[in-house]
Amino acid sequence: MRGRWRVGGAAGILVVAGVVFGQTGGKYTGAGIASGGDVAFPVNTVITAMVRMEVSVGPGGGVEKVQTVVDTPPLTEAATSALKNWKYSPATLNGAPVAGVVDVNVVFNPFNPGGAGIANGTAVPDDGLEWSKGDFHPAQVKSATFAVFPANTVTSGTVVIVAKVGSDGKLVGTRVLKGPGVLSAAATRAVSGWTFAPATYKGAAVESYLPVAFVFPSAALGNP
Repeated sequence: MRGRWRVGGAAGILVVAGVVFGQTGGKYTGAGIASGGDVAFPVNTVITAMVRMEVSVGPGGGVEKVQTVVDTPPLTEAATSALKNWKYSPATLNGAPVAGVVDVNVVFNPFNPGGAGIANGTAVPDDGLEWSKGDFHPAQVKSATFAVFPANTVTSGTVVIVAKVGSDGKLVGTRVLKGPGVLSAAATRAVSGWTFAPATYKGAAVESYLPVAFVFPSAALGNP
């Protein structure tokens, strides 16, 4: 399929095989997202943060489990519930489907962040995660800021972005999978200023694709 990527501040066209954006390393391709859905912003909370989830994907593309990597209750519960219903593709090894993992960062964005950085939640021990047992370790966000909520808009909803992270940890490009245009632009601008640690496969840094979801609250919820 032809996908529109934003590279270095300009929109570019990249031809991508299939509909899935996964992580690559030699003859191994990691699990990826085929399509993302809405994430509900919890009601009656003023908490805004980013949670990180690990989704274990079976050889058939089904979700086997969703584990918390970085926890911020009650946002974690909302992210977990939504990610179980997203569509995924399995990892492959030498062209054959195998079980794998995909990490998803979910940002619960405030109305007026003012360029504020996103503080880390509570990280769980790595040895409890599936990727710690395998050869592929997903890319990680080192530093991040909230998206600036567009002025003069009451639009709300979920934006899902795939960030392409180079083997040097630099952002190569972004692609929007889902979300209203005005919010997608705000989320893309935010991610363009983030920093990353690259994915590794068998200890070597590799280029990869990292999904990020931004949840923009409805004005009806007040002003988180």
